[in-house]
Amino acid sequence: MEQTKHPKAETLTPIEAAACDIREPTTRIRTGNLVLLAADERATAQGRNPNPSPVERWPDLLERVQGAARYIRDVEDRAQEQETHVQDLLRQVRADMDAARAQVQAAERETHEVHAQAIKLIQAAEDRAAAAEERAAAAELMLQRIAETIDAEFVTQAGPQDARTRASATRAAS
Repeated sequence: MEQTKHPKAETLTPIEAAACDIREPTTRIRTGNLVLLAADERATAQGRNPNPSPVERWPDLLERVQGAARYIRDVEDRAQEQETHVQDLLRQVRADMDAARAQVQAAERETHEVHAQAIKLIQAAEDRAAAAEERAAAAELMLQRIAETIDAEFVTQAGPQDARTRASATRAAS
């Protein structure tokens, strides 16, 4: 489609006039037509004065300033989002660290309690073992006394009986 300046600039609508004022190539604007604006330097250079006056440069300058401002806002928005994300991560890390500390403290308390209980159980077992040793020593002493009593009673009685047995054996032999 060939692009030309609109021949009837005086009868243009405000939008059409604005399109012509910025010196962009246009087509005859009708319902359903699309207005094309030049996007690269070569296309814009064809329709523009190579040495524009400062007044002619204002729209481009304003557009660049607006573009830079949009870019800065976008960068600031992304930086704010990243800062918020970092803060969320820091809060989560702090919460995780607090939870880990609580778990460590609970484990240390439980270990201390188990250790104290083990010491009590070991002491009780040692006390029972000592009591059992004392009972075993007392039982051994009692068994020794019983054995001595049995030996004393049966040896004493066996002595006279041996004499009688010898006397009977001597009589039988005679």
